[in-house]
Amino acid sequence: MKYFPTLSLGLFAGFLSFFATPAAADEAPKITIEQINDGTFSPRYIYGVHPLNDGESYSQLSADGRRITRSSFKTGQETGVLFDLSKARGAAKLERIDGYIMSPDEKKILLRTNTTPVYRRTSQAVYYIYDVANRKYEPLSEGGPQMSPLFSPDGNVVAFARDNNLFVVKLLYGNAETRVTTDGKRNEVLNGIPDWVNEEEFSTARSFDFTADSKMLCWVRYDETKVPVYRMQMFEGMKPELKQYAEYPGTYDYKYPIA
Repeated sequence: MKYFPTLSLGLFAGFLSFFATPAAADEAPKITIEQINDGTFSPRYIYGVHPLNDGESYSQLSADGRRITRSSFKTGQETGVLFDLSKARGAAKLERIDGYIMSPDEKKILLRTNTTPVYRRTSQAVYYIYDVANRKYEPLSEGGPQMSPLFSPDGNVVAFARDNNLFVVKLLYGNAETRVTTDGKRNEVLNGIPDWVNEEEFSTARSFDFTADSKMLCWVRYDETKVPVYRMQMFEGMKPELKQYAEYPGTYDYKYPIA
């Protein structure tokens, strides 16, 4: 007899939950095919955020490409301006920048302009060295567009690739430029920049780096002389738009191991 009340209460609770469940389900928000397809449930990302040395701030390029700001991780509020094109001084007239690279000590910034994609990750661009203290910028090199520039750990040297060769610019010596390699040649020898296959499989746009003491530059040399050539048909496209193929398609030859 002592067990009947407990059993009755259990049955009664189950009876209520049985009838309550459909009602709760009816009140639940509906998920539609349209919401699935239009990105309603897609995660939100923050792009172009670069942590700064103080561990409390980050830098970010403005949407119009004319300012690099400092903001607080804690509040998300802007706390300073690292670069303002309207206040910067330089011989070249810049309308905007496409991206930037901070030096390790955050005293200099490489400003990326006139970017032209090569493959998925690599690109060529014209870079300028910007001094944060005096608000002055000057070309990284006068010899043509650069690829994948990199500051040395001490911030005194910048290395970059151009025409499949490597170069270094010594910032303490009037931006003196020195050519490091001389045997680079398209579809034959690549110094410091991966070929298409290595770029794609290893998700990298650079195959060179400085030693920790900034005294040496190390790189990978790719010899493609015996790799078969693959010919790919090219069309005008949309991004990037290749106007030279607007009326008639063209071809692009590059080395591909299984061609």
